[in-house]
Amino acid sequence: MKKSSHNRRRRPGPPSGTASEAELRSRQGGDEATGLDAGRVDLALAEEELGDNDLADATLAIIDRVRPYFSTILAGLAAALAACVAMAVVSSQSETARTQSWETCLSAMSTGDVESFTDVVRRYPGTDAARWAELMMADAAVAQGSELLFIDRARAEGRLQAAVEAYSALIAGKPQGLLGERAVFGLAKARESLGELAEASRGYQAVAAEFPTDALAQVAAGRVAELGRESTRQWYDWFGAQKISPPAPTTNATNPANAESPPATPAEPATPAEQN
Repeated sequence: MKKSSHNRRRRPGPPSGTASEAELRSRQGGDEATGLDAGRVDLALAEEELGDNDLADATLAIIDRVRPYFSTILAGLAAALAACVAMAVVSSQSETARTQSWETCLSAMSTGDVESFTDVVRRYPGTDAARWAELMMADAAVAQGSELLFIDRARAEGRLQAAVEAYSALIAGKPQGLLGERAVFGLAKARESLGELAEASRGYQAVAAEFPTDALAQVAAGRVAELGRESTRQWYDWFGAQKISPPAPTTNATNPANAESPPATPAEPATPAEQN
């Protein structure tokens, strides 16, 4: 005979309001995980603190080792700082001196006074402005010497030789650009005025070859062609043989009109160098 459903026994379940076994296990596992995570955090913090302590100990050890050299290190830093300040001051002063040198040189160029150029060279030696001042003085010496060739040969040769030395000194410094071009051209012109035609021709050729696009290149090429002509060489030979000196002073003080007239200078055209 079948048992009635009322007689079936039910398994006793957990009391009402209490957690099931699975939930208990889950909570226990969560608590254990939470405890493990907290332990890991505490371990990480401990390791970090230990690392900080090791770094601090290492830093203190380094400081202890270098402590005897603190004064030397500070002195070196002070010297380096002083050097930086000095370089900044020198750089500023150099820029100021450079500006002043060009202002002085341009002022001298406006007047053409040789003494002013000399002042630039004396006050600002080694600067670009001083080199241009030296070039201007050499150019003035060539111009004066070329004029004196028809008045006083001895003085003329002295001025021209001074120009040759000035140009040569500039060229020895290997100037670049227009300054170098002008120096080589001026040296060639001075040598031509002295009758040194072979040296002058080589100088003109150098200008035409090294500065082919500049205006002086065409002039230099023309001088090379002119000096290559036989008629030009003959003229220089004739002119170099002339004894040209300034007129002798008048000796007849009572009647200057009766004083003997000085010999006239040769009535020949100007030198090819003077024509340029």
